[in-house]
Amino acid sequence: MLVWTAAAALAAAACYRYFQQPTFWLDEAFVAVSLRSPSLQVIFAPLEYGQIFPRIYLAAIAILREAFGYRIWSLRLLPFLCFIVGTFLWAHLLVRRSRPRAVPGFLAAALLIGATFWLDQAIQLKQYTFDVMLALVPFLIDDAFFDETLVSGKRKARLIAIALPCFLSYTYPFALGARVVGWYGQQARRSGWRLNKTAVLVLGVSVPGALAVLWLTDHRFNIKDTAAYLAYWNDCILAACLRHNAAAAPRLIAKFLWGWHGRQPLVTALLVPLQALGVYSVIRRLKRREKNDPSWGSRSLGSLVLLIGVVLASALVNYPICAGRTVLFTQIHVQVLAIEGALLLLAGQRRQRAVLIVLWLVIAVVWFHSVGAYVRLVRTEPAENLRPVLSLIQAEEADAVLVHPCSVAQVRSLPDPLPVSRVVLATEQTRPQPGERTWVLWTHLGNEDCVKELDQLRERSRSWQVVNVGSGCGLALAEF
Repeated sequence: MLVWTAAAALAAAACYRYFQQPTFWLDEAFVAVSLRSPSLQVIFAPLEYGQIFPRIYLAAIAILREAFGYRIWSLRLLPFLCFIVGTFLWAHLLVRRSRPRAVPGFLAAALLIGATFWLDQAIQLKQYTFDVMLALVPFLIDDAFFDETLVSGKRKARLIAIALPCFLSYTYPFALGARVVGWYGQQARRSGWRLNKTAVLVLGVSVPGALAVLWLTDHRFNIKDTAAYLAYWNDCILAACLRHNAAAAPRLIAKFLWGWHGRQPLVTALLVPLQALGVYSVIRRLKRREKNDPSWGSRSLGSLVLLIGVVLASALVNYPICAGRTVLFTQIHVQVLAIEGALLLLAGQRRQRAVLIVLWLVIAVVWFHSVGAYVRLVRTEPAENLRPVLSLIQAEEADAVLVHPCSVAQVRSLPDPLPVSRVVLATEQTRPQPGERTWVLWTHLGNEDCVKELDQLRERSRSWQVVNVGSGCGLALAEF
């Protein structure tokens, strides 16, 4: 029950943020500009600003945009709904692994309420909530499904059904592959390597077929932006790390596995031993051919395979693995391993009272930090929200707005025009005329180049009056 309460709390926070309707932050704006006048020629082509986004999912968002108009709420509707569904699927898996014991249930709830990276993506016009939701689906499937289809050869059409989402999402193939490998590893240890050849052929053709569609709709366009992609994610790619600074590779892997807790070293220090015990428990059961909980099956082995697979993908095919939005679909699997570690300790016969005391202390610390992180995120002003700033622009004071170069996409993505007659995008050749009073609008000062550009604008002005400074954005009234 507590896990479901945590899921409801995440959903409530997402609803609160969604109905606030903050403007698009920079990464969302890059996507939104492609939806101002969407068409097949726009969507199934290289996207503006070099965005890498699942095109069929983008087309679904474009359909909503056409149905309801270009509004912030309509563009974010599908990502928001994916977050709500994904959160409750996430909770469902945690409940299945932790029940019926109270201790792992409390731990699972604490880990879920503390999943602030996930909550941060709740309403964003990005693919990550969709990716996480789809990547949970293979782990909702019981081992009996694979026994029936891949071993007994029955209902093989269902194998096609689970392969098809591979053409919708960049992360689903990781999850499906890990789930199948995890199941087969356990199946082979207990019952032998025998599989139905026709069923394997069906799955072996369906998955590459779906990936071929993904290539045609997405990757043949994305590959044109490979250089920019690698430059942007260079510090998060293990292959680049191994080439340029191999000593930093362990830190990158550690960030992938344990960066979810942010600046909470105590939480990390307490969870790492539990996760290590969880890995030990999974491998021990596999080696000893021990029977898993029938309702859970080989899912934990699949979780371990997935984490290893993503690290290998970063080393071999340049997949970014900094703990964050690109690997959000793996966070639940790190949590599953922590729960496995707690279950292993509870299964021991010695010093049960001491074990319980230690586990409850760990859970108390995780709860304290998780609730604190949740409350801070809910209270925080949405990043780069221009609404408070836009309300301060008065044409009577100055009838022009100079948009900072780093903010151009965000202004272009606004549903309504700015309340002035002249908008100067700083990427254009046009500059404010000498003696002209103008509003200066900026965002994204987390980037050093953006800070320098703002400093240069300020230096060129004769007067500079800061009107508002918000969460990652600001407004000044200047004369040049």
